[in-house]
Formats: sequence, C-alpha cells, structure tokens
Amino acid sequence: MDGEITLLVSVSTSLAILDLKFSPEDSLVLLLAHSTGEIIVWSFRQELKQISSLQVTDETNLVTSIFFSPSDPQKVLATLTSGEALVVDLSTENVAHLTETHSLECWTGAFGEAGPSRNVIFTGGDDARLIAHDLRTKDKIWSTSHRHHDAGVVLILCPSDKWLSHRPDQLWTGSYDDNLRVFDLRKLDGDDGPYLYPTLLPAEKQKVNLNGGVWRLIPAPDSDNVLACCMYDGARILKPTSEGVEVLRYFKGDHESMCYGGDWQAPQSVVTCSFYDNVVQVWLPHEIEAGAE
Repeated sequence: MDGEITLLVSVSTSLAILDLKFSPEDSLVLLLAHSTGEIIVWSFRQELKQISSLQVTDETNLVTSIFFSPSDPQKVLATLTSGEALVVDLSTENVAHLTETHSLECWTGAFGEAGPSRNVIFTGGDDARLIAHDLRTKDKIWSTSHRHHDAGVVLILCPSDKWLSHRPDQLWTGSYDDNLRVFDLRKLDGDDGPYLYPTLLPAEKQKVNLNGGVWRLIPAPDSDNVLACCMYDGARILKPTSEGVEVLRYFKGDHESMCYGGDWQAPQSVVTCSFYDNVVQVWLPHEIEAGAE
C-alpha cells in the first residue's frame, strides 16, 4: 500500500555502503559501493545473497558512487575519494582508469546517453570541477572551473530516451552551493558525436537555488519531473519547462538532518531518507506543503 514500508531482510556487511544501484539487466541484482575500495554484487531472489566482490582500488579508498552504462550493463562507472574515476567491467573484472582526476574527492559521475553527450563520461568532485572524459580513449575533453560551480559538484544528470529525450543537448548538475544548474552542450554536437573541443566549455542556461545542497536528482518513471534531495532543506519535485525549471512541490516533514537519498516508489508516491536522524518517509509528490519555495 502507498505510504507503507515493510522490511523484508537486513544483512550486516561490516562495511560502510556509500551507494546502491539495481542492475538494468536484472532488477533482482544490485551493486553496492563500499568504503573499503570494493564493489559487491548481490542477488535478491528467495534471499539476499552475495554473488561476487571486486576490489577496484586499495582499501583506504572509498567508492563514493556507482553507475551502470546505459549501453552495456556489464560496464560500471565508479568514483573514488582519491579523486579518481574508473570504468569496471563486471564480466572480466577489468578496471580502466580515466586519465584526468579531481584534486579532491570525486563524488559523482554519469554516462552520456544522447546527442552531444554520446561517448562521454562526466564526473564531478569536491574541487568544484565538472570534467568531461572521452569514453573511447578515457582522456579528458574539458574541465570546468570555479566560474561554473561555487562548491563541490555532487550530482550529474544526463538526458536519456526515458528522461528529457527532446533536449539531449542539456546537462543538469547539483552542487553543495545549493544550486541546480542546467548547461547547454550544443556547442559540442557532431554527427558521430561528440566532436568535443577543450576550449568550448558548456554554457550555463539556468541556475536555480534550492536552499540546500543538491545531492540527488532522480527522474520520475512516467514524466520528465525530477525528485531533488536537498540535504538540509528536505526535497523538491522539479518540472522542466520551456522557460526553465519550476519547483512543483516542497517536502521536509520529519527530515531534521541531511536528506541524502530518495526514489520514486511509483508515480503516485516518493520515498526519501535523511542521515543522522535515521528517518525514512513516504509522501505524495502532488500534495502541497506549507513552506514551498
């Protein structure tokens, strides 16, 4: 039922978990990013069972986030506290390093899926840089500076065939500086895509202050709307429009700590969680709450 959460199983891993992703190929398979440089593969059928473990970096290096390739579910992008980013082949266990690294923690990444982002991996770090890497050569294409973000880049969202498919030239980012930014990549377009030039950086199309660090941006399953987890100021439902980005819904509820995670339970409901207070809440994305921005 909507509004209810039932605990099915709980397993102690003895390792801190920084990210979790379900396989696009098999929804009963999930990957966990760990604080000891490992990516662990689990299966949840009759029970939750560990399938394999890949030590992708040394034990002092935290895996901060993981992302499945949209074109090959055996390829995974992993970001590290060392500032590095890796492409891991789950089938062969081969690890390929992207040549350009962040000077501080690399918090997030994304595979480009359409238009000028095709064949591109984007990464964001605590050094406030957004880096575009060529997926084929693993080399840097360009890197932004503090003129583009005032603090760490913690989320990157690329258009796909399921989200914002009519605007493949856009790129969304979230930052500690409380701003959602929409960038225009059309300078980088090419028939075999992309034709990228180090001197042509993306142009900022819009900047929206969401009153909290924009830690997560999760597209809705049935529209172009986006769930934004805004750290110390709850969550918001965003709607892309021809004029820009509109805030449809603000929700904080019992989140008194950092709202770090969330997802769409269905088009009708949303689940969000916060950190130090251990709160998980289910709420409706279409209701109005006092205090909406």
